[in-house]
This record gives sequence, C-alpha cells and structure tokens, in this order.
Amino acid sequence: MEHLFWAIAGRCPNCGKGALYAGFNKIAPTCSVCHVRFERWAGNWTIPVVMGYTTAALVGFGLIFYYQWRGTLMEHDTVIMAAAVLSGVTMYPLCKNISMYMLWNNGFVTVDPPTLVKSDDAPAATTPRETGA
Repeated sequence: MEHLFWAIAGRCPNCGKGALYAGFNKIAPTCSVCHVRFERWAGNWTIPVVMGYTTAALVGFGLIFYYQWRGTLMEHDTVIMAAAVLSGVTMYPLCKNISMYMLWNNGFVTVDPPTLVKSDDAPAATTPRETGA
C-alpha cells in the first residue's frame, strides 16, 4: 500500500525516492534512482484522461441531481458546468499518479533490460508479485 502513497505523492511507485514528474505536468521517462521506465507506450495518457473525465462527469451529474432535487437547477447551470470542468482539470494530476501506480502494480512499469540501461549499477525492479505485496 505504501507504493500507492508514493505514487500519489508524485514519487516513483517502485522505489519511492525518484520523482515521477520531469516538469509541471510531464511524466519523467525513467526514475532517476531505480531506472524504472514510466511511459513505455504512447497510449499511457488515455488512462488518466478517462479517469479525469469520469470524475468531471460524476461531479456534474451529482450537482445536477442535487439542484434538480432542490428545484433550482436552471439557476445554477453555470456553477454546475464550472465545477465539472474544474474538478476534471484539478483531478488530472492525481489520476495520472494513480494510473502510474496501476501500471506499475500490474507489471507494465519496469526497468529496461540490462542492455538498454545506460548505467551498469541500475538495480532490478521489484514488482508486487516479486515482493509479495
């Protein structure tokens, strides 16, 4: 479970020491400490996008039902749209971190084979299956 908290905090889900991000919102290619490759496939970005859209939809529909129940739906339509968009945008980095943990937990985020790693002292990745976590 600590690996999930490391990822949520923006650290490498494998070692917990390296940074997950290389910039404000850009995932680093590899961990600077354990050399785990984070984004191996071009489609990795789709998971957090779907999670962010789902969050926005849940917030939007929740507010629609709430204001419909109170009978003031049309008075709060701008609030509903703004809350839905802001929730999707603000939750995107968290969704990115959680999706990186899910990829690591399922064995998709690993260290490159030794021939592709530039450093000779790069440790082997440990997955939850290997550690029993």
